[in-house]
Amino acid sequence: MKTQEIDKSEAQKLRHQAEEQLLKRKLTNSFDKVDNLKLIHELQVHQIELEMQNEELVKSHALAEAAMEKYTDLYDFAPSGYLTLSVDGDITDLNFAAATMLNKDRSHLKNTRFALSVSHESLEVFNAFFEECFRSKIKQSCELVLKSNPEKPTYVHIDGHVSQIVDSFHITMFDISTQKAMEIELKKALDHYEGLNRYFMDREMRMIDLKKEINELLIKSGCEKEYLI
Repeated sequence: MKTQEIDKSEAQKLRHQAEEQLLKRKLTNSFDKVDNLKLIHELQVHQIELEMQNEELVKSHALAEAAMEKYTDLYDFAPSGYLTLSVDGDITDLNFAAATMLNKDRSHLKNTRFALSVSHESLEVFNAFFEECFRSKIKQSCELVLKSNPEKPTYVHIDGHVSQIVDSFHITMFDISTQKAMEIELKKALDHYEGLNRYFMDREMRMIDLKKEINELLIKSGCEKEYLI
């Protein structure tokens, strides 16, 4: 009798423990499902964030490309000549206007010494200008004669400054050949008129001296002088 009661008690205890274990497993499975749902949600949100960031990057890249294309057009087709020189004076970049002033193709000018395009008479001026820009670190200006066209000299005004970001030298070059040609013609005209003025002044002085001589001769002859001087 007692053995049956013990077996029954043990069975009930075992059942109770099994029921508790089953409950724990159900709770664990429930928590796992909740955690999995949260994880899936977080992953989906993160995916959407990455997609949005990618869209922004694509837009930014497109804007950057458009800005670069606009800058390139402005640089390449600007009426002024733009050049970038290395610290040794080699041309590392230039636009079409600069190439036109130097009278060579851009591809042939890159990596060549800029000083080779400067006339002998202006070489000392350019060297002093180049050295002063690196010494002072402030914008400098000068006028040069290029030897791009031996029959018709190219006069340019250049502004230069040393880059504060990279070790390079930037030049803005303006063709002032027309202005210089006008100045030369004007100087020739002034020299001509000054020569004529000196001629007429000299002639006038000689006329005055001649009148004086005539008056003196008339007075010595007992006559009245003829000219009022």
